[in-house]
Amino acid sequence: MASDPDPITSPMVRITSMCGKWLSMNVLMIDERRVVVDPHHAGMMRALERWGFEPIPCPFLNYAAFGGAFHCATLDIRRRGTLESYF
Repeated sequence: MASDPDPITSPMVRITSMCGKWLSMNVLMIDERRVVVDPHHAGMMRALERWGFEPIPCPFLNYAAFGGAFHCATLDIRRRGTLESYF
């Protein structure tokens, strides 16, 4: 179970953020072990370490004003393997 999110204390981010308090769960998986996380979300980083992941801290909290975090702000440009349908 994910830990409760750390509160966002920046007044500007709180005012402009289009995100809910669970923004800490919006991470970017690099591979099956490494995960990019904003260092502001210390509770999530500790939980990921307990679960055997390797958190990579990268400041990104100011992106919340645009409505998200790492997962929302990235797009795959190259994939390995064959085309698959998930429907």
